[in-house]
Amino acid sequence: MDTQLLLKTAMLAGEIMLRSGAETYRVEDTMHHILKTADHIEMAEVLVIMTGISATIKLENEKAVTVTKRVEERDTNLKLVVDVNEISRQYCGDDLTLEQAYEKLSTLKQFEFSRKTTNLAMMGVGVGFTIFFGGSIADTGAAIVVGLFLVAFISAGQDLKFHPFIQDIFAGFGVAFACCLLKEGLGDQMNMDTVMIGSFMPLVPGMAITNAVRDTLRGDYLSGGARVMEAFLKALGIAIGIGIGLALCAKIF
Repeated sequence: MDTQLLLKTAMLAGEIMLRSGAETYRVEDTMHHILKTADHIEMAEVLVIMTGISATIKLENEKAVTVTKRVEERDTNLKLVVDVNEISRQYCGDDLTLEQAYEKLSTLKQFEFSRKTTNLAMMGVGVGFTIFFGGSIADTGAAIVVGLFLVAFISAGQDLKFHPFIQDIFAGFGVAFACCLLKEGLGDQMNMDTVMIGSFMPLVPGMAITNAVRDTLRGDYLSGGARVMEAFLKALGIAIGIGIGLALCAKIF
């Protein structure tokens, strides 16, 4: 078996999962299963933290080989996590060769949802939560308009390559400012609190909070603490943006 290709396959699987929002223990487990398929293996170790992956493998009568990969960008794409797990199971079950598994993973790495799909999903989440929180027909219509503002601000921030923290402030400001404008036009027909809360729900770091709890309960306190900090900074950015938007509206209106 090609040890170098085996390491590359395991590292690629782990990188895709970590970039896509998987828990660190799940990434370690998947990579470990892939590495354990090597012939005459003496040792296989994997260490995953929020910003990097390290894997070591040692075969009989050979020196240990270690590979480290820095992972700087992370997002949420659970479809990729599921797809990587499926490819891993097929490979470990001898349904795929190592070369086929690596080729499939290389193809997955290039997959991303289109901006149009992402924007529609964000708008749908905002409208759905507005209805869930008891919003009226007028509130639902307002949530659609606020959703348009939200995706416009997020798209502008991506095009301008804002830092993620600044991007959260910018998006929070867009939600608050749009809600104030609609409230000024619709008056008592619109419940501003319901629309605002529902509209910024797509920005809430729910995945980071969930993974922080799961990693911590698994005993991975380093990754758990890092995810808690990540969620806190994201929530702080949203709160600052909404505060700036409300303060500016109070001055204007």
